[in-house]
Amino acid sequence: MTIKKLMTRLSSPFPLWEGLGIALLLFMGSTSLMAKDSDPFGEVDYRKYANNMSLTAFVRMNGQVLDKGIVVAAYCGSELRGKDSPMDDAGYTNILYLDIYGDTKGDKLHFKVFTDGRVIEVNQGLTYTSDDIIGSPEAPYYIDLPSPVVTKPSTEGWATTCLPFDAQVPDGVIVWNVTGIKDSELVITNTTGEILPKNTPVLLQSEGKESYEWLSKVVDAEIPVQQSSILRGTTEPTTVTANSVMTLGHSNETGEIGFWLFTGTTIPANRAYIADFPANSRGFTFPDNTATPVQYIAEPLRQKEHIYDLQGRQLDNYRIQSPGKLSPVKVGRNGQLIIIR
Repeated sequence: MTIKKLMTRLSSPFPLWEGLGIALLLFMGSTSLMAKDSDPFGEVDYRKYANNMSLTAFVRMNGQVLDKGIVVAAYCGSELRGKDSPMDDAGYTNILYLDIYGDTKGDKLHFKVFTDGRVIEVNQGLTYTSDDIIGSPEAPYYIDLPSPVVTKPSTEGWATTCLPFDAQVPDGVIVWNVTGIKDSELVITNTTGEILPKNTPVLLQSEGKESYEWLSKVVDAEIPVQQSSILRGTTEPTTVTANSVMTLGHSNETGEIGFWLFTGTTIPANRAYIADFPANSRGFTFPDNTATPVQYIAEPLRQKEHIYDLQGRQLDNYRIQSPGKLSPVKVGRNGQLIIIR
């Protein structure tokens, strides 16, 4: 019987033992008590339940066991049922002994793990049964966390993704659904909600972000219904025929951001692309009300070219210096000055 179980047995039927139970817990140094100040989960209300179950486990990500710096919390819906941190015990490194409290057999449980300053969630189909013992040091239960997916947008803030898990939309990121093509432009609609459903290929827009993470989210938010889209997505590297699909990038001719013919043969994991488009198409841009022109560093321009800034003023033919490099100025199809990095 663990110290927490002993405390629960003593404090519930016999109030006079409560002080002794707390003193004993403080003296022994509970892992959960020590972790409270370094995790976002709050207190476990042990007194609400007369029963519990025990879980012996290792926590893994990408097959690697996570160490004692993490905090593992068991939830039923939004209710915290238990939490603890891994420890070294009897020759086992980073092993987790987790007491999960409850009374109703069959309650659905999921895990939240606090690691590296972030919370990652996973649902492995575990159910609650009073007095059940799951796992042992010799045959542990494994909690396998989905790895965060990192998105690195273009200079203008555009990217695509398709995730293998339901995810919380990062702050400052707009999610666009691509529904069609009209007059050489993509037809896109802004999606609403805090969650991006798994296996949903989307177009993303952000401002001022060099990169951002997508974290698994399994509860506490409504999962929106997937919308019809012309995008296809990858959750693993995908082989394609050269020039058979379009991917996000810059036009070799105008420098505009959009979807253009992909000359490679492997699309990385967690990306979106267009596979069905009119014959002889070379690419498609975004509607003018979504893409923001950005200024580029210029090579010398041909004498007959006239370049204008966003206020309509004509620029002389000269180089515009940016930190560390020179890049050609490009002119968009509507006369805007475009810079590609």
